Amino acid sequence: MLVWQLVLPLLPFAFALGPPPSFVNTAIARTVELGGATTQITTQYNVKANTDGPGEYWLALGGEKEDEPAWWEVQVGGKVVSDVQVISSSETNGAPTVVVPVGNLKKGDTFTLSLTCLLAHKSRPKPAAIEQRDPQYLVWETNSTYVDSWYSSDVERIKIRSPSPQIAGYGSVPSTFTRDSEITKSSSTLTLGPFHSLPPTLGEGAAEQPAFWVHYEAKEPVVELKKLKRSAEVSHWGANLNIQDEMSLVNSGPKLKGHFSRLAHQQSKFHATTPAQILTDITLRVPPTAHSAYYYDTIGNVSTSHFRPGSPPAIKTKASRVSARTVDGVLELRPRYPLLGGWNYSFVVGYDMPLGHVLKVENGTSGRKILGVPFLTAWKDLLVDDAELTIILPEGAIDVEVYTPFPVDSITHSIHKTYLDSTGRHAITLTKTMCTENHAQNVYVTYTYPTSATLQKPLTVSAVVGGLFILMMGLRRIDYSIDKPKA
Repeated sequence: MLVWQLVLPLLPFAFALGPPPSFVNTAIARTVELGGATTQITTQYNVKANTDGPGEYWLALGGEKEDEPAWWEVQVGGKVVSDVQVISSSETNGAPTVVVPVGNLKKGDTFTLSLTCLLAHKSRPKPAAIEQRDPQYLVWETNSTYVDSWYSSDVERIKIRSPSPQIAGYGSVPSTFTRDSEITKSSSTLTLGPFHSLPPTLGEGAAEQPAFWVHYEAKEPVVELKKLKRSAEVSHWGANLNIQDEMSLVNSGPKLKGHFSRLAHQQSKFHATTPAQILTDITLRVPPTAHSAYYYDTIGNVSTSHFRPGSPPAIKTKASRVSARTVDGVLELRPRYPLLGGWNYSFVVGYDMPLGHVLKVENGTSGRKILGVPFLTAWKDLLVDDAELTIILPEGAIDVEVYTPFPVDSITHSIHKTYLDSTGRHAITLTKTMCTENHAQNVYVTYTYPTSATLQKPLTVSAVVGGLFILMMGLRRIDYSIDKPKA
């Protein structure tokens, strides 16, 4: 009986959705940068503790039943917080939420929290099909006009910036929490609010979230990679790292209405007025030590490209302590044909890098190797639906461990065999969906490469050549004549 008397008062809290009201947002400022394939959102929270020891802050990454952002980063007091934990969707009714540690606070203490995230597939072309020379318009839609939060907010303001001042239209905001103006337009910026005395928009008794949209002109093609397969092959004998990308690109802008006119396209190029929805070139920044770049598609080599090598960092010596400025290499690609809305293009890009600039050796007697491989090559407003990175280590590598700078969907180990291999090479394959330019970070692989592995290939080649030599000697001693020699 005494046990039930203690448990029953706790049951309402056990089934309550969301955290207790231990915090209040004194001010929220959000900036939405509209783009093509991705949308960048930066939100600044000024938070105050309502009680002593309020615990951890529940930070909503989106509304109920929404997908987690393609990339996000949390900062507290200007410092990046890496030990955040994602809460189960069953506890948040499908609203993606993370728990942020804020330290020991007392009632009335304040702190600043910042959330930066990239959303994928939030804009779509409208109209869906246009003529070849028509301007390109996109519509951005959101189900959450207010900032999603598990806590009440004293005041919040939202700014939406379009890449062009040509804004064809936008939605409306209810006047429930406004005092002066609901929406203010200035050039390419829409300001929503300020909103005052907002209750929580998530959890029990949440405020109703109205939808909002912006119809704007986009001056750049909406480019996406449906599939990116990167192969990084390590060669200790050649002291080389080969990077090769197989890309399946699509222009997700408005589709072409009617037929493509080569004459109209050449005229627009002559007058430097190429329509925004047409993709004519791609610029990739590669590591400063990259060399021997190549570019081909399903037909063959594409000669309409230009590679400018970078300036690698100079090695510091006792005589010269000043190192030269590092400059990335630039690979300018011009597809075989212009890409209009809805058109696809598959191609392969690759280059080599000196192994000494990406491979280090641990201090000590173990001699363990540390390899850093970029997960992908970034460009502006990049979105990769499915990315795959395969790292092929030299034959004989053992004790392999992988360290990723962000969570990935899967990591698999396999054996890759190629020319002159005996036992095969250790290969690691990493996959991830919804990748952005912020995922262009190094994946680190550590492994041990014993001396016996160094001799494995030459010994194998020597054994094969020696075996062939002995085989030829044996074959030469065989008598292939049909007639028997006369006595």
